[in-house]
Amino acid sequence: MASPDQTKKLLTTYLRRLTNLSGNNRSLFLPRLTADQFIDIQELSQLNGENSFSIIKALIAEKQKMICPVLDTRMESANEVSKKLKKLQRIDQFIFEERGSKDLHVGWPIVQGKFMDGTLVRCPLLFFPVSLLINNNQWTIEPREEAGISFNKSFLLAYSFYNKVKVSDALLEETFEEIDRESTAFKTALYQLLEKNKLEIHFNPDNYRDELTTFVNVKKEEFEEGLKNGELKLFPKAVLGIFPQAGSYLVPDYVHLLEGETIHDLEEFFQERSAEQLKVNNNNYLHEIKEEKVYSVFPQDIWQENAFKAAKLGHSMVVQGPPGTGKSQLICNLIGDAMASGKRILVVCQKRAALDVVFARMKAHQLSDYLTLVHDFKNDRKEIFKKIARQIERVDEYKSRNISLDAIQLERKFLQLSHRIDQITEELENFKRALYDESECGTTIKELYLQSDPSKEAINLKQEFQHFRFDTIPDFLRKLNGYTHYALNFQRTDYPWKDRKSFSAFTSLDQSHIKNTIQEITDFFGSLSEYLITHFSTRFDWEQYEALIEMEPQVKEIKSLLDHEDSYFYFQNMVTEQEEETSALWLSNVEKNMMSCFDDIGPEIHTQAFQLGTLQKALYRSMKARKNLFGLVRWELFSKDKFLIKRTLVQNNLESNKQGFKTLERKLDNRLNLEHNLSKLKAKAWLRNVPETLNQKEFIQWFADQHFALLAKLKFNSIRGIKNIINPTTLSLTEFIQKIDTLFNLLAPLPSHRSRWLNYLTTAQINAITQQPGFAQRLSENLKADFDGLCEFDKLSESLTQDERIILNKLYEQEKSWDEYALKNLFLNSLSLAWIDHLEAKNPELRMVSSGKINLLENELRDLLKEKHENSEEIILLRAREKVIDDLKFNRLNNRVTYRDLLHQVTKKKKIWPVRKLIAEFEEEVFKLVPCWLASPESVSAIFPMTELFDLVIFDEASQCFAERGIPSLYRGKQAIVAGDAMQLKPGDLYQSRWQEEGETHPDAELDSLLELSSRYLMSVQLQGHYRSKSLELIDFSNHYFYKGNLQLLPDMQVINSSEPCLRYEKIDGQWENNTNLPEAEFVTTLVKNLINEFPDKEIGIVTFNAPQQYLILDLLENALVKIPPTVFVKNIENVQGDERDIIIFSVGYAPDKNGNVKAQFGSLNTAGGENRLNVAVSRAREKIIVVTSFWPDQLQVEDTLNAGPKLLKQYLQFVLDVSKGEFEPFTQANTEKKNIRTLKEQIKKWSVQKWPDYELKENKLPFYDLTAQKETRMIGALLTDDNFYHQSLSTKADHALTPHLLELKRWPFLRVYSRNYWQNPYKFFNEVGKFLNQ
Repeated sequence: MASPDQTKKLLTTYLRRLTNLSGNNRSLFLPRLTADQFIDIQELSQLNGENSFSIIKALIAEKQKMICPVLDTRMESANEVSKKLKKLQRIDQFIFEERGSKDLHVGWPIVQGKFMDGTLVRCPLLFFPVSLLINNNQWTIEPREEAGISFNKSFLLAYSFYNKVKVSDALLEETFEEIDRESTAFKTALYQLLEKNKLEIHFNPDNYRDELTTFVNVKKEEFEEGLKNGELKLFPKAVLGIFPQAGSYLVPDYVHLLEGETIHDLEEFFQERSAEQLKVNNNNYLHEIKEEKVYSVFPQDIWQENAFKAAKLGHSMVVQGPPGTGKSQLICNLIGDAMASGKRILVVCQKRAALDVVFARMKAHQLSDYLTLVHDFKNDRKEIFKKIARQIERVDEYKSRNISLDAIQLERKFLQLSHRIDQITEELENFKRALYDESECGTTIKELYLQSDPSKEAINLKQEFQHFRFDTIPDFLRKLNGYTHYALNFQRTDYPWKDRKSFSAFTSLDQSHIKNTIQEITDFFGSLSEYLITHFSTRFDWEQYEALIEMEPQVKEIKSLLDHEDSYFYFQNMVTEQEEETSALWLSNVEKNMMSCFDDIGPEIHTQAFQLGTLQKALYRSMKARKNLFGLVRWELFSKDKFLIKRTLVQNNLESNKQGFKTLERKLDNRLNLEHNLSKLKAKAWLRNVPETLNQKEFIQWFADQHFALLAKLKFNSIRGIKNIINPTTLSLTEFIQKIDTLFNLLAPLPSHRSRWLNYLTTAQINAITQQPGFAQRLSENLKADFDGLCEFDKLSESLTQDERIILNKLYEQEKSWDEYALKNLFLNSLSLAWIDHLEAKNPELRMVSSGKINLLENELRDLLKEKHENSEEIILLRAREKVIDDLKFNRLNNRVTYRDLLHQVTKKKKIWPVRKLIAEFEEEVFKLVPCWLASPESVSAIFPMTELFDLVIFDEASQCFAERGIPSLYRGKQAIVAGDAMQLKPGDLYQSRWQEEGETHPDAELDSLLELSSRYLMSVQLQGHYRSKSLELIDFSNHYFYKGNLQLLPDMQVINSSEPCLRYEKIDGQWENNTNLPEAEFVTTLVKNLINEFPDKEIGIVTFNAPQQYLILDLLENALVKIPPTVFVKNIENVQGDERDIIIFSVGYAPDKNGNVKAQFGSLNTAGGENRLNVAVSRAREKIIVVTSFWPDQLQVEDTLNAGPKLLKQYLQFVLDVSKGEFEPFTQANTEKKNIRTLKEQIKKWSVQKWPDYELKENKLPFYDLTAQKETRMIGALLTDDNFYHQSLSTKADHALTPHLLELKRWPFLRVYSRNYWQNPYKFFNEVGKFLNQ
């Protein structure tokens, strides 16, 4: 950030450049008159029969004056003057066409002398704005209407600066309207003005004579002799010439800035005019503004819209707009939108043509009533006032139109259209975002569509897929690759090491241990088997040994359970029985039932079992008989059962009463139940020695023994294979125990061996060694061959996650092999399909390409945008009218007061105010009526107060505007848009020099253009769509060498298919003499005549490489055509920026010398940055370029030239020559797509080679789409995919509305295709492509 002092010094530098208070300023020091810019008025004396002062008299009286004949064979002097006047008129017209300003003046009288500091002065005191006309073959000089006589402001400012005297504003603005126009009275009034304002200028008496003296050319040294500091004199001399005065109007602005110290730092100055920078990707503002806030009358491409929306957000910025990219279109949309938002707009440009283009476009949409175009504020005052008056007169009309029903419906319709556009755009953006979103699965679903096939086999990965992102699966695929490599061998069913202990931690030392272990197992079991065969008549395998060892605790329990002979006896009887027969549960239930019989009163135990039925019946009869007294007596006297019952009662110690009978009944029930269960026990053959007595304790002991024996039997039978060794039924208890002990003593060493062996081998492998002859040898052989591989395989296996193991198993189950390629494809296809299913469920909009919904949305969006553009025009007009009629004031008689005084000022005929005064007095009213102003920087300073009058200042062609000329205009705005092109012309003052201070160190002072200065402090946006040229050839060179291929042009398909090249190389035998090439000029003249006859509707531009060749061609054309039509211009390479024509003709001019060599001296083209002039020149044509030159490209020797201009000229000439021969291949940028990424266009191209060999599909041949379909040499259409162009585009609005519209506009048939359609049904997809190609 610069300090205030540095900024003040910079502003002072800018001020000096504007005033140019040095000897280089022709308005201050004019030592000699150059032939093409100045004419001494004295030289015109007597050419019209009068003395030269008669011209001054006429100008004072504001009358025209005839000077001399255009051509008079009798007057050679008149003819010479006529030539000079012709040149002067041409320059004046040229400046007007370029800048819109009139700089032709008569300067009189001439001030000569020195300022107080010794600065030399020789310049006019007064300027008379004039025009040169031809009337009746006579040159006539005429005062410019509305311009008025003025003091030489450069002189007055220099006088004030060097003499330290303040010059009044009144003197600076003096128009001499109130002064008598008789010449003597005028001179007297002039003298009095100088006296009154204390300007010490000696009014030489010779000035009062009605005659002029000759303006003598002098050298500076000669002129300075005898002059004293501070001494100034007036001399009766007069000069007709180009005296630019516009810059002087900027001076007061800088005085204001310096005195008020309102700019402390330029960076702060620019930042104050911009909203805070939003954090957006790649300066993309397309999604930051709702559609209802956008009022754009003109169609916008995506880059224009991006700049437009950035401006809407309040950002000041630089818009880099290469040729034909629509800067004017953008500016028009910014103006319209600002008008709709009720803002004040100022469009500034030094190029008249640029302002005219903007005004014409706005006029075409009925918006020009609210715009004022100011080229020259003096000359245009009349039109400005007329426009203001017309607006005031239409107030009532505007009021009635705005309260109509149509106006209300218009607002509603506009909102409906905007909301629907936003809805569709959001839906399409969601589709695009989902299509390219990599965040969830590590790749895009588009990529998944292209790499998967739903018709091929797949495994179910619904539970596992989310653990496998595509940006991380390379690690798993490497594992899969390694796993399958080893699994092909190591996972064979017959491979002895298939099921093994993990080798992952083994070392080479472990290999020998494993080998020894295998041998040890073989030896150990060999000897063990021999012993078993000898002593037990059997042999075991390892599993049986292992089972026995594991059952040793059970064996010990068996021994403890069978600790006496009775238990062992019972065990022997039941050991051979089936498990289902010897049920412990059944035995427990019987025991439980029997023991319950002994509970409480117990069973009746005195009656024999066979008598129990008799007793039961007798007891029943007796109890029945005793229920009443009669029955009791009868039973006592006569019953046969009495004796049996009473005896039983006595045996059981019971009374012969009711209670005794009941107790006996219960005891009898217990006995019967006991007998029943006892019979169950006796029925079982495997139960021996069932107690015969009814003693409870005996039963308890018996049951305990049975349970022990039964448990021992269960445990004995659970020991696999022991029955084959030990048969308890044939052995005594002692023998049984001895056999068991012998066996387990034999197996006792095994546990210690086992723990050691299991370090290296699995149980299955040890078992196989004991079972399968030769297995141990196979293990050893494979161990030797595969040890290292097994180690790696197991390390890899252990590195697998649980999900990876599951997937490997699923893959193998599906494929039934370890084929790496098949498994990898199966996995990728399955994973892709799983992710597709998930992502489509999450983003259902992805399926709209298959349903056809996306085509419906695209068509609807295009229709909506078109309708909205039409509505926008009406909305802007509606809002502009609202501003005019807002807050109108009326008096008590209901007469409108608003605008009343303003109308008076703009319609009166006398004492007409300057525009500046009108705006100062009626600012609010003027800007309500006319919110947008288009003017040059100088006009801005001349008519607008130095305050923030405007909401938006737009600067066009800023690369051609000096920085110091742009600052005052920017100061008048709250926001700034600076548009230009750094690759085009830099600033240059026409016919005046620019002051430079030596030793200037401020970086900003080193920058020439406003564009460069603004680019230091403001963000930049780029326009890239090129729309001027109808064919690629016309812009390809500029695009390649100046814009790095960033310009995007879609040529007209009919033009691109035409056989005639758009560039033509015309080599003639020209001759370079006096800085011109007459043969070439004559050829160009003939060429233009023929083109006008052949193509009368075409606009033609001739561009030369220097001014003399330009004037020569102008002369020849005027002679040939009498009058050059407005559709034809002749300009040199310095001033053609901003123009465009259908046909451009280059006259290179330079020609070989007598030795055939062409000197690489091409004027300004040789200077630093001269190549930009070439860029401007070669990018002006819409349809055709014809290069007329006197040499071939290879004749140019430019290798040793310092700057790039001549080198690029040679390359351009070679380019034109190649194109004219049909050898053109458009420049294309390098493909930025990621390598190894599948693309839809690649699939289409592969298919086309097989199916449509007659057609060629070329990638990236043209912008906006992916594939150009071509048959032989003819283009037949465009294929739009969802590949790179779609991905990288800034918005879906461009993809789905703007691009299709542009393709139709340029007559390109097109087909849009999507990866999902290809994925869903390739046959149908390619069938549609085929139909398109063969349409």
